[in-house]
Amino acid sequence: MPVLVEQPDLHRYTIEEYHRLVESGGLDEDTRVELIDGLVLDMSPRSPQHENAVRWLVDWVIDHLDRRRYEQLFAVPLTLGGSEPEPDVAIVARAAPRLCHPSEALLVIEVALRSRNRDLRVKPVVYAAGVAEYWVVDLERRCVVVHRDATEHGYRRVRSVVSGEPLRCAALELGLLPTGELFAAAFAETASA
Repeated sequence: MPVLVEQPDLHRYTIEEYHRLVESGGLDEDTRVELIDGLVLDMSPRSPQHENAVRWLVDWVIDHLDRRRYEQLFAVPLTLGGSEPEPDVAIVARAAPRLCHPSEALLVIEVALRSRNRDLRVKPVVYAAGVAEYWVVDLERRCVVVHRDATEHGYRRVRSVVSGEPLRCAALELGLLPTGELFAAAFAETASA
């Protein structure tokens, strides 16, 4: 029978404590975790659909981003308050402030299948601390949930863009994201060798 732990009994790591834990080898280098609100949380395992979608998004971002002004980060942490999430895709201004990692981004994209609950309920509050626009590519529902107008409690405007409807980032010029192509790529069969 699992033991239930009371909230006051939890230790919330500071960013500095978390970095010391990682640097000391306290976490195996293959352990996939992220710091969310001071808690070290396991990241969801990646599925083929997740990997296909991320690969497609990486190509799309590289093809459309003004790399003189912005840099694209893939599975690299952001330092936001007491959290260090590791988004699938982040676009940051080259001049963005950095503690250990960038502390703000213009756009963050998470691809969600198994991580859907955390990406849609927990991370909007985390990302609102420094991310202008946050997209969740919801593979289960085949839509992109767009979060805009950050506040201290999340985002004021949230809307779903269904597969086939084009999407444009409001935070920076990237051109139209063809959502139908994104979802087709996510669910494409991988060729067998």
